[in-house]
Amino acid sequence: MIKRRPKTFFSKAQIDIQFNWVFILLIGAIILSFFVGIAIWYKDTQEQKITGQIVLELESLLKAAKESPKTARETTLPDITLTFTCSPDECSDYGCASDFSGGGISRSTETEILFAPLTLSGTTLISWALEWQLPYKIANFLYVTADSVRYVIVYDEDHQETAIAVTSLLAENSYITKETIRVKQPSDFSITDKNDAYVRIVAFLDTGSLSENVIDNALDKKEWDIIYVDGTEDSGTITFSDGDAIYVGLPALLGAIFSSDLAFYQCNIKKAGLQATVVGEVYAGRTAALYDSFLADPEKSYCRYYYEESIQEAITSIANELVDEAPSVTTISTAVSTLEDNNAYAVIKGCSRVY
Repeated sequence: MIKRRPKTFFSKAQIDIQFNWVFILLIGAIILSFFVGIAIWYKDTQEQKITGQIVLELESLLKAAKESPKTARETTLPDITLTFTCSPDECSDYGCASDFSGGGISRSTETEILFAPLTLSGTTLISWALEWQLPYKIANFLYVTADSVRYVIVYDEDHQETAIAVTSLLAENSYITKETIRVKQPSDFSITDKNDAYVRIVAFLDTGSLSENVIDNALDKKEWDIIYVDGTEDSGTITFSDGDAIYVGLPALLGAIFSSDLAFYQCNIKKAGLQATVVGEVYAGRTAALYDSFLADPEKSYCRYYYEESIQEAITSIANELVDEAPSVTTISTAVSTLEDNNAYAVIKGCSRVY
């Protein structure tokens, strides 16, 4: 006797129900993905909009800081990462290719002399400006950092004069995170981990005399670096991890302290040199005009000696040396002293100032 399988009358209905559920789940997933995508797009758009506003506000802030030398500013911002660039190999007669950016929004700083780390993160931005004079004002130097960056000044007795001058200047900016350590010898140096985002050690010691292993262990592998300084308040050499550079004046030395690396420092010093050329041309032209004017004035013809060709050449030589890749500090120092003395004598004699 052959047994027949019972007919399943609801099998097709069951298949239809399963198919409907699969279809509903598929459509639901598509709709959910769509709205999630919209939410992510909206979030990214809003973040970019906010970042764009911050960059624009920061541009205005930096301009205001630059126009107010010796004024330190602390600004609270949303937590974004700012990036600073400057290329010393891409310079024109007016400036160098450089900018700062955040969230895909950037602003050019081609002619701005701005010293900063390559990247800054956090919510507190610190800006500061100082005049650079040799001996007349050439430019305002702008320094940018964050309270999450710690600057450690370490020095010994042989290098204390310049170190103290730098620490005294830094003390004028109460917002900067800094500390000063005096040692009898480099092997005495020790440092404590304070959970800083970055530590810049400025060593007024013999180059290479600090133990990098000791520092690395003490800072628990956090980001840090060292620059060594050898010189006076007027001039000297800075040694970065990737090479040496010359500084002229404390504002330039501070520029090295705030700069991320050798290339960034050199790039902004090049901008300063280009500005020195423009300013020098103005002063040299003015001095030549004063010479001609007093030469034609019988009553004050003696004043012409304070504007003669040698004085004009001193002004020109400063600008020429500052744009040179290997400037002569001696030439600059001699020219500055000549102009300072000459200016003082001109005032005593009742003649117009050279600068």
